[in-house]
Amino acid sequence: MIQVGIQSLGHYTPPKVLNNEDLSKLVETTDEWIMSRTGIKERRMADQETTSDMAIKAAHDCLGNNEAKDIDLLIASCGSSDKIYPTQSAQIAHALPLPNATVIDINIACSGLIGGMILAQSMIQSGQSKRAMVTGSEKMSAYMDYTDRANCILFGDGASAMTLSATNYEHPIIAVEMGSDPAGANYLTMGDRSSKGYFWQDGKNIYRFVQTKLVQVIENLRVKADLGDEPFWMVPHQANGRMFEAIADKTKIPLDRFVLNMDKYGNTSSASIGIALNEAGKAGKFKKGDAIMLTGFGAGLAWAGAVIRW
Repeated sequence: MIQVGIQSLGHYTPPKVLNNEDLSKLVETTDEWIMSRTGIKERRMADQETTSDMAIKAAHDCLGNNEAKDIDLLIASCGSSDKIYPTQSAQIAHALPLPNATVIDINIACSGLIGGMILAQSMIQSGQSKRAMVTGSEKMSAYMDYTDRANCILFGDGASAMTLSATNYEHPIIAVEMGSDPAGANYLTMGDRSSKGYFWQDGKNIYRFVQTKLVQVIENLRVKADLGDEPFWMVPHQANGRMFEAIADKTKIPLDRFVLNMDKYGNTSSASIGIALNEAGKAGKFKKGDAIMLTGFGAGLAWAGAVIRW
């Protein structure tokens, strides 16, 4: 099997901050109430920026001074687009520009960036692509009901991006896993054509799903990557800080090995793993050769995971 790896990473978060004190002016809540249940202190909000605007900025951060024209595949993950057409991927490819890229949109919500990475890996291994880009961009604030205390406290806006290739990569992908349980598809809904297409979730059932499925995915990836007793970093979808305390206890992974930044950004859905990974990498948290497990989970009910070497 052809080895594929991540060449580069990038992310973007809007400058506007909505903290818990600000939220308390919109809905009956307090900083203490939010922090005790979620670990979230503040989140970023995109005003005039669209999801494609943010994805383009994340892509520029990812590319730096590297050439974009040789990217021949762009997979854009987004569940909160402002329009159906033109697609996210087409808008991003036009703006960069990527004149030779096949463009594909996917929507598997919070699993999207890692799901897109796995699809890109397969396209490269099959010979359909040589160098791919994957973006995850979400404007969750556009779908929040700011009278719904249970959900509006959770979400923020942002974007992340990565490039992949079978040559000249920095971080090899050594194991992947992807799946879904469509029986729980209606546990999360957003964006229907009613007068209120706001985000809604069955919190109790989602929590049970994550507590069971994420533990299984972690163990499966540990075996597939042949990690044995090797310590590794966890970069999960940034859903809820309190949730990971329970996951750490069940998996016996020390909580300080979890890379968590939802205190600053909230839940940015498919953008979240990339934001956390790139931010931690730039801060020097990882050393060369470290094993890093990436896990996404959410609407669908879908999951996607991977292990990479830093």
